Amino acid sequence: EILKKDGCIISEYPIGTQPLARFFIERNRIVSGLSKGILVIEAPSRSGTLSTARFAIDQNREVFV
Repeated sequence: EILKKDGCIISEYPIGTQPLARFFIERNRIVSGLSKGILVIEAPSRSGTLSTARFAIDQNREVFV
């Protein structure tokens, strides 16, 4: 439905690629790269949120905690 209404899919992998756990962390790099900044409200020490924040720092994005 989203694609039918001017949405898009952004991925480093071709359609039909089976998802693996590591792909979710890799996706966070794309999310932070497309963002002006990241806002972290609360996150466990081993979380996707913190990996996104680390990617954002590496990409010279603002990170708000």
